Amino acid sequence: MKGKSLSDMAPRLGGTPVLYGLIYAFAVAFSALLLVSIVLTWTSIPETKLPVMTYVINLAAVLTGSFAAARRTGEKGWYYGGLTGLFYSVAITILGLLIVSASFTLHNLVQITLLSAIGALGGVVGVNIRR
Repeated sequence: MKGKSLSDMAPRLGGTPVLYGLIYAFAVAFSALLLVSIVLTWTSIPETKLPVMTYVINLAAVLTGSFAAARRTGEKGWYYGGLTGLFYSVAITILGLLIVSASFTLHNLVQITLLSAIGALGGVVGVNIRR
C-alpha cells in the first residue's frame, strides 16, 4: 500500500467502481429525463407514454452505469455491473416511494431484480469490450 495512489487501488476498493457507475447512471437518467420533459412539453406526445419512457430511461441509465463501472475495474463485470444496477434501482425505488407515498409492492421487487440483472449484463459487456 505504500507508494500507491488511490487510483491504483481503485479496482480493489469495491465501492469506487460502483460509485463511478452510479454517477454515470444518474447523469444519464437526469439528462434523459430533462430531454423527455422538454419533448413532452413542446410536442403532442401524450403523457400516457411516460411510463414506457421511464422504463427505457432506467434501462439506458443502468446499462451505461454498469458498463462504466465494469470497464473502470477491468474485472468481475457481472459483480460490479450487478451492484451498480442494484444500488441504482434501490435508490430510484426509495425515491419513488418517498415522492408518491406508496407502499413497496411486488412490482418494485421485480424492477429491482431486473435492473440488477441488466446491470450485470452491462458489466459483462463493459469488461469484455476492448479499450
